[in-house]
Amino acid sequence: MAYKNEKIQKKIALMNAKKKIQHLAYIEVIDFEDDTSQWLKLCETVLKQFRQIDSTPSEILTNTDKDSIMTWLKNSLDFLKEKKEWFILIENDPFPVWANVKALDFDKAIEEIWLFSENHSIIVADKITGKIAQIFSEEKHFELHIGNCAI
Repeated sequence: MAYKNEKIQKKIALMNAKKKIQHLAYIEVIDFEDDTSQWLKLCETVLKQFRQIDSTPSEILTNTDKDSIMTWLKNSLDFLKEKKEWFILIENDPFPVWANVKALDFDKAIEEIWLFSENHSIIVADKITGKIAQIFSEEKHFELHIGNCAI
């Protein structure tokens, strides 16, 4: 019975993610990643390292005005600049949903996914190189963690 409830919740999460991402003008969905995909398993270790209490971020931003944040994000995520296909996490209740997306304009897509994020937290990756970044808000600053998945 618990399995059936989880399956229903995952289906609801996927429907919610589809609704959310439809509001984005500079991101097009290619497809949604199965939560048991090999790619997610390969990145699991890196994402766990990012979330450790004593993890060291790649960069920290203490300035929190919108223009500074956008400039910092675009500079920090420049590994995606020439990439048209990204892999992003769509924060979602009760389950997060991963999507393979097409970025129509780098600058506008970065800004859009940042503003779209619920808690100023995003995870974005390039599946070809395995490079993955997580940005999240701490009490008085933003942290950026960049790593490589073992692809």
